[in-house]
Amino acid sequence: MLQNLDLNIDSYPSRRAMGFYKLSDSAKNFAQKGLETAQEAASFYASTGDKLSDFKNYKISDLGAEIMYSEQRELVVAYKPGPNIDFKA
Repeated sequence: MLQNLDLNIDSYPSRRAMGFYKLSDSAKNFAQKGLETAQEAASFYASTGDKLSDFKNYKISDLGAEIMYSEQRELVVAYKPGPNIDFKA
């Protein structure tokens, strides 16, 4: 009777939700974040250059104030899934 029991526990969905990724998922996330960061940096440098080109109306101290105080903080409360458990008897 005990020979026909089958138990599968897949804890990867819950581990992934907590930030513990497989190597392939981690590499994909790292590559995506790298692209996003490069795009944000290019956009920031372009907008900064545009602002600084108007040197009569825009000061470097204004740029420093924008960079220092522009970050927004956010609290996120989210559901974290448990493991997938399949049991067959």
